[in-house]
Amino acid sequence: MKIVWSDEANEGLDEIIEYLENNWTDREIKNFFIRLEACLDKIAEAPHRQKDSLRKPGTKEYQHSPQTTIFYSYDNNHVNILRVWMNAKDSDNL
Repeated sequence: MKIVWSDEANEGLDEIIEYLENNWTDREIKNFFIRLEACLDKIAEAPHRQKDSLRKPGTKEYQHSPQTTIFYSYDNNHVNILRVWMNAKDSDNL
């Protein structure tokens, strides 16, 4: 399935990248992106397998790491990445 990123998801990822660059080593950042790519592959292969989100109704969520969660929706052809969320943030702002 094709993965489509929303503007909001791109902005969230940019925010996470900025945080990582200021707080993590290059090796940790590289590992973060390796895990992110693996998560996106899993989502694209079987988007229905992930749990329904209680925090953002009508979507699915995949906890990429203890620090981040990916929120998405899907149809027969596309996975729409709606948000990449830093878990430390207040989920009321989802």
